[in-house]
Amino acid sequence: MSQKVFQASVTYEPFHSEIREFSVPAIARDSGFLRVEAAGVCGSDINAHSEPAPERILGHENVGIIEQLGAEAADRWGLKVGDRVVVEEYLPCGRCGTCRTTDFRFCFESDPSEGGIRYGSTGISIDPGLWGGFSQYMYLHPRSVLHRAPLGVSAEYLTLALPLGNGFEWACIEGRSGPGMTVVIYGPGQQGLASVYAAKKAGADMVVLLGTSRDSHRLSAGLALGADVVVNVDGEDPVSVVRGLTRGAMADLVIDTARGDAGTLSGGIAMLKQRGALLYATAQKQVAELPLSDAQWKTLTLKGVRGHSYAAVEWAIAQIESNHELLSVLSTGSFGLNDVDTAIRATAGETDLKSIHVSILPWS
Repeated sequence: MSQKVFQASVTYEPFHSEIREFSVPAIARDSGFLRVEAAGVCGSDINAHSEPAPERILGHENVGIIEQLGAEAADRWGLKVGDRVVVEEYLPCGRCGTCRTTDFRFCFESDPSEGGIRYGSTGISIDPGLWGGFSQYMYLHPRSVLHRAPLGVSAEYLTLALPLGNGFEWACIEGRSGPGMTVVIYGPGQQGLASVYAAKKAGADMVVLLGTSRDSHRLSAGLALGADVVVNVDGEDPVSVVRGLTRGAMADLVIDTARGDAGTLSGGIAMLKQRGALLYATAQKQVAELPLSDAQWKTLTLKGVRGHSYAAVEWAIAQIESNHELLSVLSTGSFGLNDVDTAIRATAGETDLKSIHVSILPWS
């Protein structure tokens, strides 16, 4: 590489990031180096940006071009310099029982809460420090999970691969959406809208999306992505709406991508039919006063969900390539490295921008 120094945005304290310069590290035979084209801003970056943590480079929805690649890494990944890839956030060990299934996202060695390393979470004090996509370049660890990405699609659209993969994982693999089903989704954020799209692609007869008054632009995006009905819960009782839409049969599947509190979880239980399933992608640490006797009487399945499998991300990339004009309603803007703080606040709904999913373009 001719460029020896490059820039990255480092989050150094809650709500504050700054541009710093880094030197290109030596790349071993089993690793690589990525020129980042774009990095998506995830809803989880809101918490990561606001909580005390080691100095780090955020960004785990990363797309780029392989700039350097060791011989062993090239052989293992089946890739070469110049290939375009989507990089998953996980850095699984590859040896444990979960890694030897499609559940490598649960590997403790890639779980920051267990001391593991992960893109967008690991601090710059861990060598070589380049663990996030809000940077012009990013280190490709030997345990990286990479996907080939098409060249003819905007990098901003490709940053949707992980949130869209989450939607497929939750609505289809875990929730088993399909023909004849009524699916209700709490929350029209990135993951909720991805779940709408995935459920309709799976053939669900009716998809109902729930949001609030401040979500009007996101509810409109939900209709564009296939939702049959959107409900503003500030003015309508969603349980009554679902009862009316299904003529009393109620829903087969509810996916809570919103608050995961007593209100949304209790509502989910109330709007499900016998043997229905409630999936929650977020939840309060302790939730009191849940109507578990109702869940027991209905013989419901209550299941927590998080993250995506390799297959889900492959599906998402294929959808982005073939259907990027429709999915473009999710991509609502981009920012440079100097504006990482603003991009995260926009994702949190703390600006005047009507954001859904935005990207950091480190070279703009």
